Amino acid sequence: MSPAAAPRPTAERKRHHFVSVTYLRSWADAGGKLHAYRCDRPTSPLHVRPEEIGFENYYYSQTREDGSRDNDSFENLFGNVETRWPRVLDAVNAGSLGPAVLLALYSMVTMMRTRVPAARDYHEALMALETRTSLKALADMGKLPAKLKRYEDELDTVEVTVNRQRTLGTMGEDMRRFGDMTRRLGFEILRDDTGIGFLTSDNPVAYFDPADAGIRRPYIENTKVEFYFLLSPQYVLHGGNRLLRHGPIPRFGGIADPKKVLAINRITSRFAYRLAFARDRSNDDLIQRHADTSPVLDARVVRRPGKIDYHIGHKFAGRPVLPKFRPEACEDGLYDEDFGL
Repeated sequence: MSPAAAPRPTAERKRHHFVSVTYLRSWADAGGKLHAYRCDRPTSPLHVRPEEIGFENYYYSQTREDGSRDNDSFENLFGNVETRWPRVLDAVNAGSLGPAVLLALYSMVTMMRTRVPAARDYHEALMALETRTSLKALADMGKLPAKLKRYEDELDTVEVTVNRQRTLGTMGEDMRRFGDMTRRLGFEILRDDTGIGFLTSDNPVAYFDPADAGIRRPYIENTKVEFYFLLSPQYVLHGGNRLLRHGPIPRFGGIADPKKVLAINRITSRFAYRLAFARDRSNDDLIQRHADTSPVLDARVVRRPGKIDYHIGHKFAGRPVLPKFRPEACEDGLYDEDFGL
């Protein structure tokens, strides 16, 4: 008897999608492609399959204690949610949501708020700010580590780089806070009856204070909330405090006013981060108009003797250009693990 062949090693999972392929397929046209608008080049949309967009190599990889790279743990976690998404869409189309479908729906919503570049870049920018502020405080006290003395006169301008893997650890707390916020809301699923169709993006969860005319401050959580998550070109999950009387099981309704659909698409365009997606090219102008700004970190630092207070939130502004983490080149700047902050 011939010896059994050795099992082939599992292929390395390199391409990590931060926008679920399963989710994006609803926006594909008859040829299986969608229009992807890159927010830094919005006038040149790509016409691609969902598998070909919305990813970054090793975006969710982690370094193990032995120095090897874990490329699969987060991908497996997300995959458990994504595989249930077609069942959610079938239930929405049928107008009937059971407990298992509701769990899958809200799991996808939570994941698409906390795993995306808009969320992780927010934390990376905040970590860099905290590092810079702490170093300035040490410099003021004359306690700057010797190896960082050469930066003493340029702490406002020197590049501070964060190991992006650290932002993976922020997702759990983001999920908890997001869950606490959504439990204060009621929900409904609205169908577009106008034929216009909803857009989506790589940051498809949008919420804000409905009293904030023009939505100057995105992602407000400690007041009244207006909430949108695009389910497909035909359906949107809408939430709000005023809907709480209906409970967590969404009721179904329709939108007959084209202005309402266009208003939701405007919100979607404003919350887009790197990418906006559409089934056709009818919203080119709208997407291009809002491509320059996205929800980003809004932070004010107040330093007092022996204390530093951070007042943080979100604002609409240009997306930050975050330096790439390169420990081997740390002599060209500062990176957060240099000093254990």
